[in-house]
Amino acid sequence: MVEAVIIRFEPISAGEIKKPLDKQAVLKTISDALAKVSGQEVAQIQSAFLERERIGNTTLTSGIVIPHAVLNGRQSPILGIFNYPLGIQDWEDLDGKPVTHVLAILMGKAGITEQEADDIKHFFMALALPNFLQKISDTKQSQATIAVIKQQLEEK
Repeated sequence: MVEAVIIRFEPISAGEIKKPLDKQAVLKTISDALAKVSGQEVAQIQSAFLERERIGNTTLTSGIVIPHAVLNGRQSPILGIFNYPLGIQDWEDLDGKPVTHVLAILMGKAGITEQEADDIKHFFMALALPNFLQKISDTKQSQATIAVIKQQLEEK
């Protein structure tokens, strides 16, 4: 039996991008978009992303990065899906290729349910599966990225 996935997926389009953006501009765009869907403050989200990036790199391979912001208080997990086909100017994956897919995670420190914790754990475990990152990388639009991720998560 397939269980429901608790992580809320948000396909977020940056609109038509005429030139590559830099990492700071992308983190601002991500923070703005996630603030709109979560009801949280933009500044708090952006600060949490920047704090996490200072701690260490959140890039994977295949042009994928997973920045995450953990806020004080309760915030159910949201996975914002952002595609940047031209790449992000100063953000490279572990193989030195430009980042093209941002899987931004927003969640709270308090009140996470056991189901939410299990779903987040399953998502992170899926990122280590052979070919999963390449499947994500092959998508060109956020809706397609979500479909690939959901399909993988439903194979619990």
